[in-house]
Amino acid sequence: MRKKKTVCMIMAMGLLLGGCGGASSQAESVLSSRSAGVLSDGDTGGEEEDRSGEASEKMTLRVGTNLALGTATPYVSRELGYFDDSAISMDLLEFSDGSALMEAFAADEMDIAFVGVAPVATWYARGVGLKIVAAANGGGHVLMTREDTGITSVADLAGKTVAEPGIGTVTDALLRDKILPSGGLTPDDITAVPGMKPADMASVLEVTREVDAMITWEPYAAQAEAAYDDIRVLYDSPAVIKEETGSDSFYPVNVVIAAQKLIDEHPEELAEFLDIYKKTVDYVNTDDSANAVLADILSLDESIVENARKRIDYNYEVDEQGIMDTLQWSYDLQYIDELPRAEELIDTSLLG
Repeated sequence: MRKKKTVCMIMAMGLLLGGCGGASSQAESVLSSRSAGVLSDGDTGGEEEDRSGEASEKMTLRVGTNLALGTATPYVSRELGYFDDSAISMDLLEFSDGSALMEAFAADEMDIAFVGVAPVATWYARGVGLKIVAAANGGGHVLMTREDTGITSVADLAGKTVAEPGIGTVTDALLRDKILPSGGLTPDDITAVPGMKPADMASVLEVTREVDAMITWEPYAAQAEAAYDDIRVLYDSPAVIKEETGSDSFYPVNVVIAAQKLIDEHPEELAEFLDIYKKTVDYVNTDDSANAVLADILSLDESIVENARKRIDYNYEVDEQGIMDTLQWSYDLQYIDELPRAEELIDTSLLG
């Protein structure tokens, strides 16, 4: 594996998230119910005691995700009550990052998960029984600097410090295998600062000025642009890659996976879940109230959500070639030992 130059820094400052915006139409009743403390799927008041259905005819599916813009759709499904009249219910399990989520998935602690495609490939290669059953979202990554750094292009990052999240993530692989080579650089040409929390990056770039640039994602890029006048975008990955590929959608980032055991033993329940998921994605993509619901779930200002969504998309149709292209970044960096075969990793037979 190539030598990677990194520095370890302890960061203490975080961005303060804005308040949520107002809601309209369908969102008004959703937000009213939320503030009144109405029970939702995964909060059953003790009536559903186990997944076998002894206290209820509904099968409860354990769904793992993290509370982020790209993976917020299960929260939207719950907020809108889409499981109320369904034959299934959802126990929504929240994780801080993809690594923790996949460890729990591998331990059979969930049935379905919304997670980055890179850790999915890693754990699939380790023998975890899973399939990608739907897409979740694409795009979102932005490389940014301050105007006073004198950095005006990717090539200017030579010898500079760049804040990034954990090594081996989609974000990290995108930076090292796609963005830096576009400027004639290799990972050894920069000093990477890995392990950075996304909420800390902008303050470390703009306030303490301990780094020269950062690679972040939405909604953190939109927050930074709203908070600082001197933010400069060096590489807008969604726009650049979409233009290069000629695709109608952004490059895949997060996907929906299901345990092979669920696929084999409960295909009807999984198909029902996917139908609800598709209904949710359609709502998010077409209803004017969706941004208000997302803003409330994420405790963001609605204007931040609106601007952030210019760089991400929500979808359920799987872009097999796009997934393989994204995984190629990780393979080139030897983060995964081999590229999985698309036909073995992906199963959309229940997506409808």
